[in-house]
Amino acid sequence: MLHLTSTMKKQFQFIAALLLAIVGQTSYGQDKEITFSNDLNAYYSKIKAKDTVIRFFEPKINDITLNPDATFEFWSRPNESCFTWHSYKGTWKKSNDTLIFSDNYQIEENDTKATYKKDSRQEFVLTFKTDKGSVLKNKSIKVQYEYDFDAHIDSPEKTLSIGTNNSVVIPYKDIPNFNKLAAIRIEYLLNYTEKRHNYLTENKTVNIRQGDIPNIINVEFVESPNKEMVYRTIKAVVKDDTLKITSNSKTKTTLPDYYRDIEFEDSYTLNK
Repeated sequence: MLHLTSTMKKQFQFIAALLLAIVGQTSYGQDKEITFSNDLNAYYSKIKAKDTVIRFFEPKINDITLNPDATFEFWSRPNESCFTWHSYKGTWKKSNDTLIFSDNYQIEENDTKATYKKDSRQEFVLTFKTDKGSVLKNKSIKVQYEYDFDAHIDSPEKTLSIGTNNSVVIPYKDIPNFNKLAAIRIEYLLNYTEKRHNYLTENKTVNIRQGDIPNIINVEFVESPNKEMVYRTIKAVVKDDTLKITSNSKTKTTLPDYYRDIEFEDSYTLNK
């Protein structure tokens, strides 16, 4: 049997206290997951437009779960459909009464770009190239016509052949319901693994017609799109079993970041 001197006991007690303090900073002192919730507005909100009540789902987070392995989950569960639910995951740590949540995601340069001009021809002329000038070995491209949403017209798809000058010509008369056309969706297999697709339109919404699409369109496929990581930090303060988000920040990027910010309720209460 191992006999401990008083000095050794004090040393072990000091080490145990130190370990407990360190663990307390990262695991909130729990041996199972804990959840803070706010269900008041996270499902849907109501607004009145004259005599009509309009419901729309709020994408706000309604559950914040802290796992004992120092990972977290933020859940948004709108009451419209489970298909609208979404979550965020990452790591967390605790410093006094402050929780610090960290996660990251990748953004990528658009892999297909287009420029537009217009002339008097009654046809679309689509010309293709890559940003590095590589030969387009695949001579087939899928084209799908997207119509104005209010027209309630299905979107027909067809496969066209790219000509020797890397162009495709589509006469207006060959496009069904041309006067309702909102966008042209293209899909191209750049190589055995890389697929490129994009909507050709200058409208802000691809299924709402706002005018004629310019008929001369130059399409550039980006062979190796640039990528960047975005690192996000969210801080919250916990007091009397109530959690409040105090800040939400992320690193700056040179590429456009189209990811929406995480939206939170005013406060969350610890589930007991």
